[in-house]
Amino acid sequence: MNRPIRVGILGAAGYGAGELLRLLTQHPAAQVASLVSSSQPDAPVAAMHPHLRGFYDGLRTTAKLDLAALLDGAHAVVFSALPHAVSGAAIVAVLSEAKSRGAGERIRVIDLSGDLRLRDEAMHARHYPDSPPLPERRGASVYGLPELFREQVRAARCVANPGCLATAAILAAAPLVVGDAAAVEGAIVIDAKTGSSGSGRQLKETTHHPTRHADFRAYKPLAHQHEGEILQAWGDPRGDRLELSFVAQSMDVSRGIFATVHLSLRTPSSSDELRQRYAAFYDKCPFVRVVADTPTLQDVVGSNFCDVSVACRGRRVIAMAALDNLVKGMAGAAIQNMNLMCGLPETAGLWSPSLRPV
Repeated sequence: MNRPIRVGILGAAGYGAGELLRLLTQHPAAQVASLVSSSQPDAPVAAMHPHLRGFYDGLRTTAKLDLAALLDGAHAVVFSALPHAVSGAAIVAVLSEAKSRGAGERIRVIDLSGDLRLRDEAMHARHYPDSPPLPERRGASVYGLPELFREQVRAARCVANPGCLATAAILAAAPLVVGDAAAVEGAIVIDAKTGSSGSGRQLKETTHHPTRHADFRAYKPLAHQHEGEILQAWGDPRGDRLELSFVAQSMDVSRGIFATVHLSLRTPSSSDELRQRYAAFYDKCPFVRVVADTPTLQDVVGSNFCDVSVACRGRRVIAMAALDNLVKGMAGAAIQNMNLMCGLPETAGLWSPSLRPV
């Protein structure tokens, strides 16, 4: 089958790349043409991701992106699943090579790291001090949250994929915070719980199973790197308008995020009124479902859906969101962005339910 989108993936051995490869097996228009890995050179896909046995036979990693293979299709898309502080420079190199070949306008890149998410250089230096500033590329990158920036993503050549915790927090409260008609006042408090796969495939003490099992802990309180992009998406790119308190917490699950956002309204309301506001705000967003009761991880894990809910008593509001950190929080969102950048339906290859057990 001739598929018009040729895909390359940098950092092919990690969890993010593995999830991209899993989801792309069902994509009607995309074909993976090049995989790059420095940690596992000349490796077949199944050696890195055994659950994909039989799906990518004959495809092996290389030390360098096969740009010619990508340019063989109608669209050429590169996903960078490299770590922070490495990914942005790799993207600059890909774009530079494409330009030198006279193909600069044909390449689309999607960065899964935090290197290009923050447009304000001071905020970037604060939250990603080890990541290079890359000012020219930073100014030309679009923050890839389609629910808020769909038209910008459609026209983009370079998209910075959102962070997983940030996506959940942003979507939980966006209908109340975004725009001139913002309904809230005072401090916004975010309590975000995450599974261990969000820390990546490389073993760390805090994600090692014997350490994490039957335990619960907070990390980076008031110092998490996703604070900057949450504020930016809500219209406060320098962090000088909204008062935000953010704490991430580690759950004893491998995948999934549950974010709870505490807000105060300017005027009293009710849960029913706010649900109507949410339904209208997300009316054109196929992957955001407004639910009447609490969201649950079981209803979203394995899918590209983010379930949101809101409860209100007078001026006090609790906004909630649940999503899969590896799908809507990473690889699924990246494919959603690819679809928009290549003129496809947003849902292409992604319209499937969660893995909820019977």
